[in-house]
Amino acid sequence: MKFSMNGFRRQLSNDTEALRDIARDVINGDWYDKEDFVEAINQVIAHSNVLNCVSQRDDPEFIDMSELEIGHLELTPEGVE
Repeated sequence: MKFSMNGFRRQLSNDTEALRDIARDVINGDWYDKEDFVEAINQVIAHSNVLNCVSQRDDPEFIDMSELEIGHLELTPEGVE
């Protein structure tokens, strides 16, 4: 299976930038939609999980690390879990 590391890094950078912008707005006192905030965090978590599954056969420095999976945040009426 082919994996485009360049495309993946571009998407991860875009999603990280979006999360940074939300964090900046919240820190500056702007109100932000909880669903959008959780979605932005979960996008970055998803990319981290995917990256941990990418490996290069015969390269001991680039092994499958899928056991490092991070769970997504789930928005509930009480907050997030």
